[in-house]
Amino acid sequence: MKRLLLLDADVIIDLHTLDLFEKILKTYDVYVTRTVLGEAQYFRKAGYQEKIGIAGKVTIIDVAPEDLNLVRIEAKEARRGIDAGELEAIAYLNTAEEDLMFCTCDKAAITLVSYMGLEERSASVEKIVKSVGHHKKNLFPRHLDKMFKECVKEGKALRIQFKM
Repeated sequence: MKRLLLLDADVIIDLHTLDLFEKILKTYDVYVTRTVLGEAQYFRKAGYQEKIGIAGKVTIIDVAPEDLNLVRIEAKEARRGIDAGELEAIAYLNTAEEDLMFCTCDKAAITLVSYMGLEERSASVEKIVKSVGHHKKNLFPRHLDKMFKECVKEGKALRIQFKM
């Protein structure tokens, strides 16, 4: 059985740019929110914009308004601004019964996930691509586990500061 992976738009775009999206699909069942699907429309390849067409390859999920409001409150408490796609993805992660991993490379979103105590259900792009056998050094700095861990640490510090 494939593992479940919830992706943000920036990751979908970058995986296409790095020609790794299809490889991810072989190992994971990929989930995206409706907003993320709308945000991840194009990627750059060889100087040209290429269309991203993933609608038939991923599971598209919707999130209840009350779940979105809860994450908005948490983001305000943590003093983090996140975009609509990340908001939906984190709201789904927070309420999902499935055993899934969330992958984003947005610092504010990673920090918020950690602030909410969901860091064990999230992973860096580097960790995800390594899990499918990609070990090349062509990842961007925002993909690295080091950056991810720094954001998790910051989120934990904010949790102590504002929730305790």
